[in-house]
Amino acid sequence: MLNTKKPNDVIIPIAGPNTTYTHQIAANGKGLYSILYSNCNYGSKASFQIHYVLMNKDGIFISEGEVPLPLVYAGASLLFLFAFVYWVYMLRTSSSPIHKIQYLMGLLCFFKAASVGFEAFRYQSLKSFGDGYAWATLFHILTFVKGTMLFAVILLIGTGWSIMKPFLADREKRIILIVLPMQVLVNVAMVVVDETPPGTAGWMTWRDILHFFDAVVCCCAILFPIVWSIKHLRDAAEADGKAKRILAKLKMFREFYVLVVCYIYFSRIIIYLVKATLPCELSWVASAISETASLIFYMLVGYKFRPDFDNPYLMVQAAVWTGNAKS
Repeated sequence: MLNTKKPNDVIIPIAGPNTTYTHQIAANGKGLYSILYSNCNYGSKASFQIHYVLMNKDGIFISEGEVPLPLVYAGASLLFLFAFVYWVYMLRTSSSPIHKIQYLMGLLCFFKAASVGFEAFRYQSLKSFGDGYAWATLFHILTFVKGTMLFAVILLIGTGWSIMKPFLADREKRIILIVLPMQVLVNVAMVVVDETPPGTAGWMTWRDILHFFDAVVCCCAILFPIVWSIKHLRDAAEADGKAKRILAKLKMFREFYVLVVCYIYFSRIIIYLVKATLPCELSWVASAISETASLIFYMLVGYKFRPDFDNPYLMVQAAVWTGNAKS
């Protein structure tokens, strides 16, 4: 049953067995259409199987707003892959010590490139054949790994692990043990929300779990280690007059804090608002903006933590530990 309040919507009766119905929308009826089921006999239960095929002109099985997505995701995948190759090149040719977190950053970039690449294949398969299940499975697996690694890398950078110190404090370990299982739950919720129709039982619950834990719990929790690191640097500068040069590095950590906050709220809130306001034929623009924002975020973080001898971030280690040794 389609929304009968609009001129091009229609009621499809399915009271009888083996009902078959074909409906063609006129060229001037452009819009985003949905199939809804309504049981008019209140309180009764209904059981049935339905098979439907939605097709646009020229044999395209996705909506007009999704047609550019294979190209958008393929381009994003190539850019992330190029960033990964360049990062590996810098790690191999750098004369300065390489930190463990920098290897994890490269691995994260690879998984991001792979997940977006499989998303491109998924939409291309949907566009051409109306079925992208195999590609969707690979996409969700890689997105699960990438999403968990993204929060882990941000947490570890925020704690200063392997850059300012070779260990994690107990409270930092607790934050990681809280956030990472939450990310597992968020990724499970994302799969359920993406792969099941909105009318399915429990869909609203999984959607609420996704929004709450991803946008509230996880995104707020990863900011605590960054704040603690800023406080640690400030205390180190106050404890030793010679360590006042650390104050210059505080600006760098504050920049990282602002960068993470901006990325979180842009990807979770601004993109959502863009999707809600764009017309259906331009829905691909939101995905393009989202991938562009992710690429900019990855590039800025990579630049700030690049394996360079004169990188101000990596010079924090010597300053902090020298100050602590003398205090």
